[in-house]
Amino acid sequence: MDPLDDEAPARSNRARFLVLSTVIVLALGYMIYAAFPGNALYFLTVSEFDGKSEVHDGRLLRISGKLVEGTFGREGNSIQTQFQITDQDGESPGITLQASYTGVLPDLFFNPHSELILEGSYGDNQVFHADNILVKCPSKYQDLEEVVASANS
Repeated sequence: MDPLDDEAPARSNRARFLVLSTVIVLALGYMIYAAFPGNALYFLTVSEFDGKSEVHDGRLLRISGKLVEGTFGREGNSIQTQFQITDQDGESPGITLQASYTGVLPDLFFNPHSELILEGSYGDNQVFHADNILVKCPSKYQDLEEVVASANS
């Protein structure tokens, strides 16, 4: 028996294993890379969005703010709504964003302490068309009776 004949199949199997392993690692890496770009979408505040005209081109965005009191409107019993949002911290009180949404609104949408994150695109009609609305719960819990009592005093 020739010792070189025994090494040839072992070398061939090792090469196949390395090629197969490399292909699997590259495929998994690509799948992970392709899965995360949608989740890496950061949000802008209303004032940041207003200051960046280059993002007014209809691309998918997330905008953060709070509902401007008295601006919510809905025609009849439809699920199409119009409203305005402004910055959560109130650093730019005069800047608002007109928005629209078609669908069922989240439960905490009208909570004055909740932060809204609208995901959608800015249309040619100067209205932000939200496809999804996320509501971040308020960071400080206040009982409804406490809020009413503090507002009355």
